[in-house]
Amino acid sequence: MLSFRWVLVVPVCLGITGARVGWADPAHVDWVEDPYAPHVTNGTTVRLGSAIGFLYGEHLDVLALGATTAVGQRFGRLTIESELDYLTLQATGAGIRIGDAERLGVVARLDVLRLGPRWVGANSLLSVYAEGGAAVAWNHWYQPTAAEATRLVPADTKRVEGQVGFGLALDHRLQEPIGFPHRIGWFLGWRLALAPERSDPGSMCGVAVCRVIEMAPVDRTVRRSMLFQSSLAVTW
Repeated sequence: MLSFRWVLVVPVCLGITGARVGWADPAHVDWVEDPYAPHVTNGTTVRLGSAIGFLYGEHLDVLALGATTAVGQRFGRLTIESELDYLTLQATGAGIRIGDAERLGVVARLDVLRLGPRWVGANSLLSVYAEGGAAVAWNHWYQPTAAEATRLVPADTKRVEGQVGFGLALDHRLQEPIGFPHRIGWFLGWRLALAPERSDPGSMCGVAVCRVIEMAPVDRTVRRSMLFQSSLAVTW
């Protein structure tokens, strides 16, 4: 009879406390009782932020400024993302918008070094990461307006870039999340893109007239862009 009572009591107790047991309620598998517990960084992630930097190897000195967004999956220390950037291109020092650019690529990011809650604070994680990937880059250039002087206008280009980068990520865990999201992070990083140099033509353009100019080819790989990125990321 005693064993039969325990058979009845145990399910009742589990039913009452099941909200605090991860396996008893799939919606609460990310709950953490101890804010200093090790971090489990798995799940879908979305990132949105800004980018600023320079394009090198162009026929003009160019400042790039714009937005970046990415979506991907986290597998512990490894994150794989698909990323889209939109950049406005300005003449360095002049503040004149001379074009725009898009970057669409895939990036793999690895947390090389991690400092957990004991060092950073309750439910927080600081990571030093390295990343690499590839992207397709489109550059579009505008002709000068009536208020601008005659200047060089490069030809629109489409090319494949190799990308490498590094940075810092401060990732905070919601101790007992009850919905979206489960983690919130802030990324600060530097991204270098490399592409083979080509002899793309350019034009010397005024208000209504453009004269095509052939550019000398350079058979080597040059730096194409160095961007500083600041992003807010969520994981669920």
